[in-house]
Amino acid sequence: MKKWMGAVAAGVVALASASVAHAQVTQEIYGQVGTEGVGIGYGHVLSSMFNARAEFNGFALSHSFNAGDLHYDATLTLYHAGLYADFFPAPSVVPFRLTAGVLIGGDNVDATAQAMSGTYTINGQTVSAQGQQIHAKATFPTLRPYIGLGFGHSPRATRGWGMFFDAGIAYGKPHVDFDVPATIATAAGQANVDAEEQDLRNKVQRYHIYPIVKVGVTYRF
Repeated sequence: MKKWMGAVAAGVVALASASVAHAQVTQEIYGQVGTEGVGIGYGHVLSSMFNARAEFNGFALSHSFNAGDLHYDATLTLYHAGLYADFFPAPSVVPFRLTAGVLIGGDNVDATAQAMSGTYTINGQTVSAQGQQIHAKATFPTLRPYIGLGFGHSPRATRGWGMFFDAGIAYGKPHVDFDVPATIATAAGQANVDAEEQDLRNKVQRYHIYPIVKVGVTYRF
């Protein structure tokens, strides 16, 4: 009896040790860089084929562009979180995965139209800036769905360092605000202001699909 109880106890200890060892490699932290800027994240293994991850990315970029008859100096501000689920079709063969998730944040582009020689040309109509400025802002939806694929973050990864790669797209139509001072709008004519705003909207709407590519390193523990 004592031998049997000893064997059972040894088995329980072995199973507990195995469970602890497994638990110790179901979590990871990671850092990355890509078209979302620089980011950090946390991942957790749900099963042999599924992961769940959360991360935060961000950067700011200054850029100039033309829309209609106006030239803008703009700043892209991109700071958002991401929640993702990874599916590995054959994790024992290759760490390839399909990823779906959502981006959460208030990414935006803030722009100011530049007055050339103290004037603005609005849909072909040149008017004095009168010391005032035309502003525009494109704001992306707070929630944007993401779909992509990648390598890495494998549920079968062992303790220690690893690498990963992601490629996918986020979708969301930006909302555009176009602010023209009343005196400039009156001088240019509302029809011309509306036409200029539509040119800006047409340009911004091209970016409803945002490409995401990133690489990084993980540490599994």
